[in-house]
Amino acid sequence: MSKSIRLAIFGAMALAVAGCQTNNQPQIVLSKKSPVELRAMQARAFETSDQNKALRTVIATLQDLGYGVDKVEPAAGTVSASKLAKLRMTATVYPRGPSRMIIRSNAVVMNLGVENQVDDPAFYKDLFFEPLGKAMFLTALELGSEEDVPPVADTASKTTAKP
Repeated sequence: MSKSIRLAIFGAMALAVAGCQTNNQPQIVLSKKSPVELRAMQARAFETSDQNKALRTVIATLQDLGYGVDKVEPAAGTVSASKLAKLRMTATVYPRGPSRMIIRSNAVVMNLGVENQVDDPAFYKDLFFEPLGKAMFLTALELGSEEDVPPVADTASKTTAKP
């Protein structure tokens, strides 16, 4: 083979390899809804003064829903989780007044290298806030630590004589 043909083949192979390289940064498609509309569907208020307990309940709810927790920042009140490598959810817990916490979530779906922000109110309502609301209710009903619970009387070992 002549030198010019080898050079042309080498150049074509170099272009083919360069054409296969992709940018590792995914393309992000943001919602077409206004920030006010997004905030309305992504945030809920819960009557509790304990930010730590609310954050733990968010983590437990995400795990119950099949998410794997990727990162927790207790000081910032944030948790990031993902599900099936296609759905990523971030939730933030922050106080609003002395006895209320706001929990805001944001979901992103990855599809063919493109991240799409979830802007369906039913998604947030049905697939996050309803299960979270139930978990917050159950957490509020907890009695506290075992030391606070009075001992249960052992009635099985006591017998009473009947006349």
